[in-house]
Amino acid sequence: MKLMKTTNKILFEQHQPPVKEISDIIERAAVILVVSHLEPDGDALGTQLAVGTYLESLGKRVVRVRDGVIPEKYSFLKGADNIPTFEELKPSDKIDTAIILECPNVNRVGSGKQLLTEDTIIINIDHHRDNDVYGAVNWINTGASSVGEMLFEYFEAVDYKIDFDTAEQLYTAILTDTGRFRYKSTTQRTLEIAGKLVGTGIDSQMICDTVYYNLRPSSMILTGKVLNGIEFYENNQICALTLTNKMLEEAKAERSESDGFVDFTLFNRGVTVGLFFKEVDESTTKVSLRSKNGINVSAIASQFGGGGHFNAAGCQLDLPLEKAREKMLQIVKEVLNG
Repeated sequence: MKLMKTTNKILFEQHQPPVKEISDIIERAAVILVVSHLEPDGDALGTQLAVGTYLESLGKRVVRVRDGVIPEKYSFLKGADNIPTFEELKPSDKIDTAIILECPNVNRVGSGKQLLTEDTIIINIDHHRDNDVYGAVNWINTGASSVGEMLFEYFEAVDYKIDFDTAEQLYTAILTDTGRFRYKSTTQRTLEIAGKLVGTGIDSQMICDTVYYNLRPSSMILTGKVLNGIEFYENNQICALTLTNKMLEEAKAERSESDGFVDFTLFNRGVTVGLFFKEVDESTTKVSLRSKNGINVSAIASQFGGGGHFNAAGCQLDLPLEKAREKMLQIVKEVLNG
């Protein structure tokens, strides 16, 4: 599907939001699709909700759609339970404009991509280095910790008053995409923005506890099963974890309860690359990758049509679990020994 002619694209690789260009498109729009990536995480969901509320405050008709289950831990965010899947979406007038958040390529939108046509005017807001620049306006700030941080800058620039609910949404977006303010992407400005959001009266401890420290018994059982199968390779430089459908069944857990398991791989001394293999079905495997010490896992993931950040990426292999493990481990070993 051809979405936008190359000659119409405007790219902004900058910290400051391109207010005029974005605002002009929004002003002319009638029906706006607001969408983020499939299998929504905190940044995807928080920003999708915040942008939708902002547009509605301007009197715009907003269509939201998701591809994937919204993890229960985000249910406290206002509006989180009101985003339909593509299949649940009610018919609406033709969408003329789309704001796509945190998607380095349009395929990451998932089933919502079916709502786009070659006439759809796309505003692409992202912080991934490998963004395909597929919109009419592309604001790509690779120095931002999260799209949540970017949206705060935009809202501040247009004098939009961030209320309590929007502050919770943006704070959750930033908190989760910085790994609780642990990643190198966390800057002085990131913390300043977080402080301003807390200043609206939100409960930062409640948000952190709800997202990270309010696990179901099934989550703990699943954690034990996955960690019990931990493996190390290349003199402990590679740490690999595996999640099978059988484990999910035995733990009576939902797939979203494995969110964040990949982080365990880098808790180990000497590990440079962490891999988390997730069985989807008999012929499909998803892989989350993490790294440190200068290893670009986004480049590895891109070999399979995936991507992400230098130290955090993901991809899907059209291979059974064991074959996918063999293939990915072979490539990572070659990178480490190259």
